[in-house]
Amino acid sequence: MKKKILFCSEASYLNTGYATYSREILRRLHASGKYEIAEFASYGKDGDPRIASIPWRFYPNTPADDDREGHRIYGEEPINQFGAWRFDAVALDFKPDIVCDIRDFWMIEHQQKSTFRDFFSWVIMPTVDAAPQNEQWIDTFASADYVLNYSDWGHETLVKESNNRINCVGSACPSADMAYQPVEDKQKHRESLGFSSDIKIIGTVMRNQRRKLFPDLFEAFAKFLEKPNSEKTYLYCHTSFPDLGWDLPKIINRYGLSSKVLMTYVCPRCKHAFPSFFQDAFAKCTHCGFNDAVPANVQHGVSYEFLSSIMNTFDLYVQYANSEGFGLPQVEAAGCGIPVASIDYSAMSSVVRKLQGYPIPLKSTYIELETGCERAVPDNDAAAQIFSDFFGMSSEERDAKSKKTRDLFEKHYQWDKTCKKWESVFDAIEAKPHSTTWESASRIFHPLDRVPPNMSNREYARWLIINVLGMPSKLDSYMESRLIRDLNYGVYIEGTGNEYFNEDSWKSVKPQYAEFDRNTAYQMLYEMREKFNQWESRRLQNVR
Repeated sequence: MKKKILFCSEASYLNTGYATYSREILRRLHASGKYEIAEFASYGKDGDPRIASIPWRFYPNTPADDDREGHRIYGEEPINQFGAWRFDAVALDFKPDIVCDIRDFWMIEHQQKSTFRDFFSWVIMPTVDAAPQNEQWIDTFASADYVLNYSDWGHETLVKESNNRINCVGSACPSADMAYQPVEDKQKHRESLGFSSDIKIIGTVMRNQRRKLFPDLFEAFAKFLEKPNSEKTYLYCHTSFPDLGWDLPKIINRYGLSSKVLMTYVCPRCKHAFPSFFQDAFAKCTHCGFNDAVPANVQHGVSYEFLSSIMNTFDLYVQYANSEGFGLPQVEAAGCGIPVASIDYSAMSSVVRKLQGYPIPLKSTYIELETGCERAVPDNDAAAQIFSDFFGMSSEERDAKSKKTRDLFEKHYQWDKTCKKWESVFDAIEAKPHSTTWESASRIFHPLDRVPPNMSNREYARWLIINVLGMPSKLDSYMESRLIRDLNYGVYIEGTGNEYFNEDSWKSVKPQYAEFDRNTAYQMLYEMREKFNQWESRRLQNVR
């Protein structure tokens, strides 16, 4: 029988980074004919007509518009958008041999604590964008059977941080869509988009978020304009405004760049996309003439073909972020033959070196309050010098660099090679007989209610794990150390779920401190056990 693989991510028909990766891998896995595939799709909605065209089994995570009760439950906890509320039901229906996921820790940790975790092999590719990695993340990743990484840097970081406790099996890098190809004549191409053929462009494609360092990028570009080789040079920012991050007009004005920054605008009225000098939040559409065009954003985006067309106007691509789990636009730019300069930190270090680009050194790092991870502070003076040196090259030298970049893209970043990495992992897994997993005997456990007297907090924590939770496998884990810590302190950090498990879902909710004593600890582990028993009862009904 074919191995049954449940692939968890964002719906493969969307255009997000996770969705794109999932779509490219799922297409190839399905085409191989080797596996029985199912997709569990965050932001995939019950009743979406796009589901009908998907050739493998599809489980949407978002309730249908008319499912009022489903939306009530879905909205109770932030982690439900990642599949926490439906995962056990989907797993029980599909009965996978392998479950895999490619997202951040807080998006996947519910799979670790699934009632059915012992029944499937767990293959994950978590986003690793900084060091040091949180202790809880390491504990979760170490519990997976296999761990892939987006980058060589991520692989090396997890191996080092876990002291080889994590079974890291290499990287499976994303690639770019086939639309990202070099144009034959860059000068003519620029003219077709309304640019002068003799200008020079440094370009970036980044969403306007806090970790995307637009203030530093503008400062570096302003410093470059004071150097040789900077004449007729513009900074093209394919980004959004307003958004979650920076006040771009204020920063542009601070560095006197109002006539030097280009952006992509999209008209919501007629869907026309076009490049323009930055004109704040609205611009006049060059097609329909209405003053409704907005900077490209999540709601009003552009096609791969159009973005490739924009990238092909660049002479140099730059990725300016304090960290990246990968940074796909670097590879998309390389697909167009555009040399790449990137901050020399996190996955950007791996990408820029594989492309033989220009690593931008760090001035320092800082510890981020929310995660405890180091984030990069780039050396903007060094970046300015890199820009100046690049444009100091002859046109022949830059053309040779462009060709080399495209060659290295073809060598290192191809979807077929990436999928083969996943296949090698799946093929190495020996599927467990269903008689020992999905069709096995009852695992229902009834918690004890008589607590022995005179135990230390450490003894009490271990007693709870064995006799209330009924999971001795959790001994000597992060969960045990957390229980002891919280009992000693008398408080705990509430995370995104109402269970005592995840305290590091900072992306979704600001953690709150709450009182914690032995009665609270008992009740929390008791409820976790009861939830386990309820799902186990549902499984046994199917077995019978």
